[in-house]
Amino acid sequence: MSVTYLPAARRKAFSEAFRAHYPAVRAFFARRAPAEHVEEFTADVFERAWGNFDQIEGDVLPWLYGVARNVLREHYRTQERRPRLVDLEQPEADPLAEDFASHSDLNLDINRALLTLSPAEREILTLHAWEGLTPAELAEVLGLTPTNARVRLHRARTSLARALDSAGSH
Repeated sequence: MSVTYLPAARRKAFSEAFRAHYPAVRAFFARRAPAEHVEEFTADVFERAWGNFDQIEGDVLPWLYGVARNVLREHYRTQERRPRLVDLEQPEADPLAEDFASHSDLNLDINRALLTLSPAEREILTLHAWEGLTPAELAEVLGLTPTNARVRLHRARTSLARALDSAGSH
């Protein structure tokens, strides 16, 4: 069923979801993407939501965050395909880590500690802290079971605490 043929009630629900969640999705990108792409990425999320809104069940925001993650991944995948000069002597930098550092407003020590974590650990911590997602919502966004999401969140917090401790001892 095309979304243009959605019943008026579903179109209204999409409109309400857009108004309610646009700021959160935009903030998601503002913390993770180059500033010149924030509006474009946010629009892309809602365009995809419009095209699939008749299939969304349950809470819309975790689904939107999942779409936002995909938009961001596609952007970085596209960037990786572009030809570039590579210094074989230097290990390849994590583009998400570089972008994360330049767009976060965290305390410098926390930022440094976060950058020592794996991308998966950073992602679950920031989705929980910045986006305010519960473990059940994290599970939905990341495609995990709720138990697995809680375990991963706990492990990421433990890793962050260790990184902060080691940064404080230097």
